[in-house]
Amino acid sequence: MQYHIQTAPVWDAYKADGCPLCAIFKAREDRLIGQYLSDNVMDPDFRVASNSVGFCREHIRAMYAGQNKLGLALQLETRAAELNKIIGDQPADKKSAKKKAAKLREHIGCVICSTLDDVMPRYYMTIAQMYANEPDFPELFASATHCLDHAVLLYEASEYAGKKIAGYLAVLTSSMKRELKKIESEMRDFADCFDFKNAGARPDPDAIPRAIAVLMGKL
Repeated sequence: MQYHIQTAPVWDAYKADGCPLCAIFKAREDRLIGQYLSDNVMDPDFRVASNSVGFCREHIRAMYAGQNKLGLALQLETRAAELNKIIGDQPADKKSAKKKAAKLREHIGCVICSTLDDVMPRYYMTIAQMYANEPDFPELFASATHCLDHAVLLYEASEYAGKKIAGYLAVLTSSMKRELKKIESEMRDFADCFDFKNAGARPDPDAIPRAIAVLMGKL
C-alpha cells in the first residue's frame, strides 16, 4: 500500500521512550528551525513565507538561540519592510483603522507552525495505516505511551486503519487508560510522601514530569 510519508521515523519513534509523536514533532520542528537558520535565508525568494507571516514567539526564541544571527537579522529586516508596506498610510477614521488592523492580522502568524500543521496529520494517518498493514507494528503501538493531545489526533485518524479500526481503537483506548491509571497511582504515591504518617518518605522527582508528559506533552 502507499503511505503518506516514509515510515522509518515512525518505527524509530515507537521504539524509543516517551510519546512517539512528541518525538516526531520535535524532530520536524528542529529541522524547520534549522532550515530558517541555514544559508538558504540569504536568498530573498526563500524568505517569502516568513516575510508574509513571520514567526511565533516560541520559534523566534529558538532561532535567536541558534548560531546564525546574520540570517535571522536578514529575515527580520525583510519582515519589517513587508509589514511597513502593509501598514501604508495612516488610517483616516475608526472604520479604516479596523480594516487596517484586520489586514495586519492576516500577516501575523508563524511559518514554522503552519508547516508543522500541514505535515503532522500525515503521520497520524500513516500510523493508523501501519497498524492495519505492518504485522509487527500493532505490538509497538500497544506498548507506546502517547500524550493526550496526540491520542486525540490518533483517534481522529482511526478511519485510516481500515478493516482493523476496531483493534486499533481498542489498543489505543487500552494503552491510554493504562497510562492514566499509572499517573493516578504515581501522583497518589507522591502526595502520600508528604503525609506526616510517612515521615522520611521521598517522593519520586520524575513522577510529576512523567504525568505532565502524558497529560500535556513533554516539558
